[in-house]
Amino acid sequence: MKKILYLCFIFLTQILFAQEKLTIADIHTINSKKITTNREIWVNLPESYSNPNLQKVNYPVIYVLDAEANFTFLTGVVNKFETGHYQEIPEFIIVGITNKNGDRTKDFTHVNDVNFLSFIQSELFPFVENNYRVNDFKMLIGHSLGGYFALKTMYNYPETFNAYVAHDPSIWFNDFELKKLYQNVKSVDFKNHFLMITQVGEKQNNGDLKGHYEGIRAVNELIKTSNNQSINYNYKQYADEEHGSIPMIGSIDFLRWIFDGYRINIKAVPSQSSLIESSFEKFSKRLNYIFQPSETYINLVANYLMKQNKNELAKYYFELNVTRFPESIQAKEQLKKFITSNKID
Repeated sequence: MKKILYLCFIFLTQILFAQEKLTIADIHTINSKKITTNREIWVNLPESYSNPNLQKVNYPVIYVLDAEANFTFLTGVVNKFETGHYQEIPEFIIVGITNKNGDRTKDFTHVNDVNFLSFIQSELFPFVENNYRVNDFKMLIGHSLGGYFALKTMYNYPETFNAYVAHDPSIWFNDFELKKLYQNVKSVDFKNHFLMITQVGEKQNNGDLKGHYEGIRAVNELIKTSNNQSINYNYKQYADEEHGSIPMIGSIDFLRWIFDGYRINIKAVPSQSSLIESSFEKFSKRLNYIFQPSETYINLVANYLMKQNKNELAKYYFELNVTRFPESIQAKEQLKKFITSNKID
């Protein structure tokens, strides 16, 4: 009996020591001169980023404020949307800006927002660009006072990000500063960038929350009735959500709205040989930025086509990956495997 217990102890010990941690972020500290403090930054990378068999490419970036509250769930949503046969968005790097050693009521508002934006533009952006492979497409997610900051940045410096979402933003803050600012929304050149505002339901329009609720409705109305053709705008209200719960479902809908048209029905590809190229061309035109299908996605498509006995089309996509990603080990190996299995010279 003792021997059995001893063996069980050894077996359980081996299991325990075999455990590994699942890490979702690199943690960095930036010594900022603009906001005179050390600010902690969290960076989540897509699965393909460190795959040695894939060619190294650059990625778009999502910047999210209040990382302590919004970063973890966002990484899960983005990972789900950017993988598999029915990808809904491109692969993203996510940068979470924490509030450690900071004060969001100052950094996101008129008290210190000029310095905080300068920190993002002149310190955070260069840090990310110098340490990670990124392209020029950037999005900002802000909630509450973070939404206030997103709206103010979109109005004054729309070129900072390609797309913004303000979840239930605190329009009421600083004597409804943003409502006054957006009175002149007709005359602003928003560079054809994207803005989404989300808001809680009508049942939140009471008591102390009335000013918060009505401020958002007022700004929404100003933007909608401005007929400003330089802004791509979307507003969505959630009847059953509260101020604290809206960022999760709102971020899901923001991503789906921004990347409407990105998802391709892979089952339609065998009968529509140019579907992928035409879809990405149309989608890129809508976003004013050129997006291409990833190496991983094209490989999935090619293997799917091979299983459907569409070998000529499969061969085209295997070869396309080699052409577009000539440094990729996987692309070359997959093409070689296809040629060998189909006995093609």
